[in-house]
Amino acid sequence: MEDELLKSTGGAAATAAAAAAAANAAAPPRLAPGGSELSHGSEGLPMFIAIPSLSSPEMDTPQAASTNSGTPASRSPQNKQQRRPRQERGQQRQQQQQQQSHVPQQPAQQQQVPGQQHGDWNAGNYGAMYSSPGMPYGMYGNPAAAMGPWMAANMYQNPYGMPAMYPGMAMMPPGPGMYPGMGMPGQAAMSPQGSGGGTQKNSGPKVGGGGGQVGSRERRRRGKKKKGARERVPSPAAVSDDDSNPNRSLALQEVRRQGARCKMPLSEVLPHLIEFAQDHHGSRFLQTKLDEADAEEKQTVFGIIVPEAAFLSTDSFGGFVVQKLFDIGTPEQRRQLALGLKKNVLRLSNEGVGCRVIQKAIQHASRESQQMIASELGKNVVGCIESMHGNHVIQKCIEQMPPESVDFIIKAVEEQTERMASHMYGCRVIQRLLEHCASAQLKNILEHILKGIPKLAQDPYGNYVVQHMLEHGRREDKKRIVGIIQDHVVDFAMHKCSSNVVEKCFEIATVGEHAFALEEERQKLMQTVLGEPPDQNPPLYQMMDNRFGNYIVQRMIEHSRGPESHLLRERLLAVEPQLRGSVNGKHILTALNKAATC
Repeated sequence: MEDELLKSTGGAAATAAAAAAAANAAAPPRLAPGGSELSHGSEGLPMFIAIPSLSSPEMDTPQAASTNSGTPASRSPQNKQQRRPRQERGQQRQQQQQQQSHVPQQPAQQQQVPGQQHGDWNAGNYGAMYSSPGMPYGMYGNPAAAMGPWMAANMYQNPYGMPAMYPGMAMMPPGPGMYPGMGMPGQAAMSPQGSGGGTQKNSGPKVGGGGGQVGSRERRRRGKKKKGARERVPSPAAVSDDDSNPNRSLALQEVRRQGARCKMPLSEVLPHLIEFAQDHHGSRFLQTKLDEADAEEKQTVFGIIVPEAAFLSTDSFGGFVVQKLFDIGTPEQRRQLALGLKKNVLRLSNEGVGCRVIQKAIQHASRESQQMIASELGKNVVGCIESMHGNHVIQKCIEQMPPESVDFIIKAVEEQTERMASHMYGCRVIQRLLEHCASAQLKNILEHILKGIPKLAQDPYGNYVVQHMLEHGRREDKKRIVGIIQDHVVDFAMHKCSSNVVEKCFEIATVGEHAFALEEERQKLMQTVLGEPPDQNPPLYQMMDNRFGNYIVQRMIEHSRGPESHLLRERLLAVEPQLRGSVNGKHILTALNKAATC
């Protein structure tokens, strides 16, 4: 077994040692560079080499001298004046790496000492054994000092030149920070592609697969891409906004360069007015100049803009110019501008930029122009109400137009009141109607809402309509709503949406417009929550520890009066330990103590 192991693992080493001993015995005595003879051991192997010094072209430089003497080369007095900027050194290093990656390095030619046989190891040529990567020699220390020249020489090649018995050891891929392409004597330089890094499609300096200094620096600068992130593609607007756009007029280029400091008169801008209106800087410049313009210049601007008003109203920058004209124009100029938008009112009302232009037109236009806009909106009122942009136009109509002018909106809502009240945008329109229109005008809408109170009170959007009706509705409507809430107060109080309606009932019955007329309804509602004195488990106890109902209890503490206030306090103090044990209960106790100190 030992013989087999020796043959399998150490056979190669034993054969090499025997061959080296035979060659050493047959070779003539060799001298070290200093003149001392190599001493041999009992087996003919050299045991000690007296080497006075190692010399190489690199070691004769001041930089190498300073390095070997223990002083860093970068700190030597000779090199202090030769320092280069970090950016320049980095660029030179990248160029060297790029050259090494494209041009294979040739093996260093060892100098032949007279009288020396081919293959003999020469200590003087040790410095030329490695091709210089452009960094000071000795930067990583002298390997011969650590392992001996014989070991250092025999590690990489055959010192006796034996014919291809053991080829040179293969170069390992460079690790992080090593110089790519640094080969060994007799071995071609390695390419970055062979280092495990793969080929790079992009141009520029290529580094090894270990990720040289440049590659790691680039990775740190770019950062790690987040999961699911996508490459951003520049938008057309960003490309067209480039200052080097050749299609841009000289006047606009001048404004973009000088910005707010530009003193260009408005008369020079008029030939390029549409171009200015569609540019970020040009639009701002125009709005500033229009404030300072005289009547003649404004009329000229209106004459140019009105034919293009519908087109500019869809532009993110042009829309601001059209709105500015509604602000500064005369009644006749505004009428002409609104007339230019007539055929596109419905389309613009449902667009992000256009809806703002139509709202500005409704705000500043005459009654005649408002009626014209209303007639266009009447073609599809429900579509505008359900639009995220169009609902703002409908609300602006209700706010700015006389109540009799919004009948077209009321009729559209009457046909489907409950659905509109439960809609994200429809509930806003109904709230505006309750605020600005008379109850007689909204009679049908109010009846539809009252029929759907139980459902609307628990709807995420409908509950706001019920609250608005409690605040702006008729007295009889408020009584009816409070009565409906009283019949199922616990269920409504412990629901996320309808709990807001219950709070509103206590508020309007105590401090609202019709509070005096609602006194009876308030007492009944309060008594329903507190229960009769003999009742040991009133609805109050079910509500106080609920995450929504506890707000109702706090509101009751705020709005309770007289005997009902004392009964409420007794009920809560009876379960004080239980209240102290919960977060909601602590809020109730805080409100109770606050009311006692007032």
